[in-house]
Amino acid sequence: MTTPLQGYKNRVGFDTFGETTTELFSFTLQAKSDNYEKTRKTRIYLCAASPDESGQEALDWALEWLVQDADELVVFRGFEIEDAASVSEQDTLRAQAHALLLEILERNSELESGRRKLSVTVEFVAGRITDTIERLIALYRPDSLVVGTRARKGMKALGAALGAPGMGSVSRWCVSHSPVPVIVVRPERKVKKTLDKRRNDPKRAQEFELLSEVLSRQPGLANSPPVSTHLPHN
Repeated sequence: MTTPLQGYKNRVGFDTFGETTTELFSFTLQAKSDNYEKTRKTRIYLCAASPDESGQEALDWALEWLVQDADELVVFRGFEIEDAASVSEQDTLRAQAHALLLEILERNSELESGRRKLSVTVEFVAGRITDTIERLIALYRPDSLVVGTRARKGMKALGAALGAPGMGSVSRWCVSHSPVPVIVVRPERKVKKTLDKRRNDPKRAQEFELLSEVLSRQPGLANSPPVSTHLPHN
């Protein structure tokens, strides 16, 4: 186990890499702020943090806008079982998990100058990403699930079947199946591209004039994060 960042304590982790008798092929790291205490106000958030732009946007948004003092943040990353076939590949994944945990702790310290006390768990889990999400929701019982919008390889057919061709669409699957609220974070670059396209559409000129008028009255709205929240289906 690596030396913890100043202001944090490592907790017991789990490593089932290389085991053939376990149902969940995974590597887990846990840390918490010094003097962290769980309270009645504690909320648990599960965040999908793929290594691409979409996953980074989701993680950054969760850290900057969502989690509060005394909350628990569970960050997971999926991978194909074939990517951990050898000992060296398993060691690479472990190193990536340690790096991700360190990144989260450092980011929290930067944002809150060490004042926000968090419990952080990093999960690297092999297998189909939707199965992983279901298992982690059942395990941690989060208050919300945070995901990005980028398609994952092999999920495009699922996205089309769910009415979202081209999305991919782990996020669409989450919106349709998650038993907890889902927060979908869109990369700002994609939001800007969409807005620019609509702004240049003559048919939408009037609605953008109205939007500009509203933003001039409430400037804070212009800086709000590009997210959408979806309640679970009954």
